Amino acid sequence: MATINTNINEQVYNVREDPSLSSRVALVFCVLVQRGLFIAGFSITKELLTIHYTEYAATKPVWDLDFFEQSFANEPLLSVREKVKGVFISSSKNLIVPDELYAESHAKDWLSKLFFVEQRDIIITTLLANDKAMYLSAIPLNISELIKINFRKATFLPLSAYQLTTPQVQSLHLQCCISSEQVIATLHNYSQLLWHKVFDHACAEDIAYAIRQLCSENYIDAAKLNISCNALAGTDYDIVNDLTQYFANIKAGNGLTIHARWEPAISLANQLLSCVL
Repeated sequence: MATINTNINEQVYNVREDPSLSSRVALVFCVLVQRGLFIAGFSITKELLTIHYTEYAATKPVWDLDFFEQSFANEPLLSVREKVKGVFISSSKNLIVPDELYAESHAKDWLSKLFFVEQRDIIITTLLANDKAMYLSAIPLNISELIKINFRKATFLPLSAYQLTTPQVQSLHLQCCISSEQVIATLHNYSQLLWHKVFDHACAEDIAYAIRQLCSENYIDAAKLNISCNALAGTDYDIVNDLTQYFANIKAGNGLTIHARWEPAISLANQLLSCVL
């Protein structure tokens, strides 16, 4: 279900029609992306029950504090803060640093050489044990403080973590997480991390071009890529579907063939749950 007006796009997925569904939600996590908020609710047995996704128009600033404040205050799935077990955030300002080179005092300087890092941005770090490295990402301080105030006991991670911390068993496996504005993409060859990037897109062709460019620069046969795509909303299915024009064998992040509009978002929800529980 989707409700769209000129300023707000709201979409809801429920596993079944059941008036009591919301009362069964025991575990919740949310994902903050540019101009959007994804929330998933699970039962006590970890069955996905519902997904709520809301985004605002591109005419408003990125990371509009008022939008996230109002969403946290008014979203029914977030009304019991103790149920919120995890909060994920996406940032295009990121860097992977090997353990032996990492120094916390230099983290912001390193990122500033690659991106425009605001004075009030903060750096969050995540250990990538499989790669013996640290993942650095810059996020707005006011958004970070809002998360801490509202969800004090929740695990706080970059959205990229689910792609970077789970061991891979396929050769040339490209994972993509697609929102209406950005893509998080990570390429592994079995357990070896080869490439990671968060980038903007306007259509599926932009994503296909970035993947083809990656293959060209690294002498990879694009036909040999195993591509899995997750998404944040039902409407993002259209982008995933359009990508099959360029890469025929695209699957959801859970490795299953995509048949229905919400399957890429359902796959994302289940993969993220495993990161926090």
